[in-house]
Amino acid sequence: MQLLAHLTDADIRRYVAGATSAEADRHVRLCVYCAQQLADAGMRAVWWERRGPLGRLVRIDNSQAADVLLAEIEREQRRDAA
Repeated sequence: MQLLAHLTDADIRRYVAGATSAEADRHVRLCVYCAQQLADAGMRAVWWERRGPLGRLVRIDNSQAADVLLAEIEREQRRDAA
């Protein structure tokens, strides 16, 4: 089955979640509009942060980001108490 129309929001959500079909995959490779929509959805689905001396974008695990933030707050509180 060939996709003749752009991917729907539901198709894009499934694609970002990893449930792709060969037809959708083929369409994304050929359609600039859907490729851009998919890239935007992928960026919103994952937290990114600039890190390191070169400021490269790296993916951040949400649960890990909360732990890092709490550790920074704790360090600041200890420093202020000292």
